[in-house]
Amino acid sequence: MAQFNIKEILVRAAVDYVGPHFPIWWKKNKKKYSLPDLSSINSKQLLGAKYFMQLKLSYKGQIFMLPNEPLVSIGLTKTIVKTVTVGKYKKGTVKEYINTDDYVISIKGVCVDKYDPELYPSDQVKSLNELVDINDALQVEENAFFELFGIRSLVIEDIQFDEMIGESGLQKYSIKAISDTDFFADLNEKDKTKINLLT
Repeated sequence: MAQFNIKEILVRAAVDYVGPHFPIWWKKNKKKYSLPDLSSINSKQLLGAKYFMQLKLSYKGQIFMLPNEPLVSIGLTKTIVKTVTVGKYKKGTVKEYINTDDYVISIKGVCVDKYDPELYPSDQVKSLNELVDINDALQVEENAFFELFGIRSLVIEDIQFDEMIGESGLQKYSIKAISDTDFFADLNEKDKTKINLLT
């Protein structure tokens, strides 16, 4: 059976990067192109960093394991209204915080049958389609990276199955999702805060 590195395949598929032709340059710059795995996570890591990880989602007891440790990144946006100040010598704007949006989650992976890499991974593609067909929040199961940001559930917005020219046994996919917060849990948290302020 042929040996291959699934993480190398995923990086090449996700960032369209092909190995270096200049060995000396690569030796100096390879750290810029190395993607960390989950073991290097700590609370000081920046949002938007990409991590290989096993990602398991569930819905009403049904478990979905995303294929082959996809690359996952998380981002966050705040809504800020900027008002221009009036005056010839005044610079800048007045900023007014409105709210913090949901976390934006990007998941990029490759479907491939590790035991028969020449065969199209139809079972994995079918499982992803079933996952996307769920029009409800999905629970994130036992994931240290998501737990750092308090993300315990998410909603999938879209999925793309991209072309893989000349690779009959590979199927690249990318998923965009947003974090979901239980409305009632949010209200309970606010009530606890009010009680603590009053006591």
